[in-house]
Amino acid sequence: MGKLTGGQWFEIVFWTGFATAAYVLSFQFDRDVQMYRFGAAAWPRAVILLILAAAVGQLVADVRARKAAAAAGALEDGYFRRMADEHGAAFFVRMGITLALPLAYAALLQNTGYYFTTPFFLAAYLYITGEHRIKWLIIVPLAIYVVITFIFTRLLYVGLPVGYWPGFYDFGNWIVVLIR
Repeated sequence: MGKLTGGQWFEIVFWTGFATAAYVLSFQFDRDVQMYRFGAAAWPRAVILLILAAAVGQLVADVRARKAAAAAGALEDGYFRRMADEHGAAFFVRMGITLALPLAYAALLQNTGYYFTTPFFLAAYLYITGEHRIKWLIIVPLAIYVVITFIFTRLLYVGLPVGYWPGFYDFGNWIVVLIR
């Protein structure tokens, strides 16, 4: 009737576990800050509590939606079943790539550097989301890349990862010298 699916339970347990682990780990860097009475871990803990509140809110919303659907009498097919019927297996492949692309970007970022990897990531993500015109696959990522790079490198003087692998490190440093 109003039972949650395995995926819904997994999501709730994952985010609750993540928030709990993050909260426990926040005690490792909780130091007194002279100008801030709440300590160094106050803001991270506030975000962690918001994550926990969102997980509980999602649980409540899912239970209410299930009960409302059961009370209505007719359950329509789930979103993923409808998408699979409409688009076939390509829907799931594209969804998997959409989820895996940021993970691959994060994994490569330290070794290849922000300055080399980011334009390719932005263009690939734009392509995956449905933009296939070459003009926009070049202009939009380039504009985002230039603005973010200029703000962090020139205005804020924040060091973005330049990469460790040979060639990538040199390219990243060349870009930083060029901008500054």
